[in-house]
Amino acid sequence: MIVFSWIRRASASHPEAAGDHEELEVMKLLTATAYAQGLRVDDFHWAVEGELVTLRAFCDMHLDRPHARCECGRVFVGLGSYYGTTTAMVRHVPGITEEDYRAALRHSLDAQGWKAADADAEATRLIAEVERWPVGAIIERFVDRLAIRALSDADIGRVPDRH
Repeated sequence: MIVFSWIRRASASHPEAAGDHEELEVMKLLTATAYAQGLRVDDFHWAVEGELVTLRAFCDMHLDRPHARCECGRVFVGLGSYYGTTTAMVRHVPGITEEDYRAALRHSLDAQGWKAADADAEATRLIAEVERWPVGAIIERFVDRLAIRALSDADIGRVPDRH
């Protein structure tokens, strides 16, 4: 994953990441998850478990009917895989600063062909949205509205196996 390796390199270059005894910054961010998939008949999860996600949709056909043929009104897109999922999880992500997050989002949007200038506004929105929810909350999307679908024990790192 280009974005994840870039984040690791960027995080390692920060002075606070240098010492073993110093704690890395931890951000609460939205990540792809398979948890709670199947509660809706049109759920899907093609993104990489745990990767950061964007709200960037591929088209505007979804604006009036998010459960119609086009899933763009419900999808979260992985920053590294560029694959979608209909569920995202609030997780603590260690070793990433807000600056790193914004840069990763800009890089991903640019790589996907979107205007990277929109990344800061999206990052600001997602950071504010995620602050309202507990770690482990499973989030679903309906066009521009994000809502909690379920809660998990994800803060300890467990995600159930998919069969």
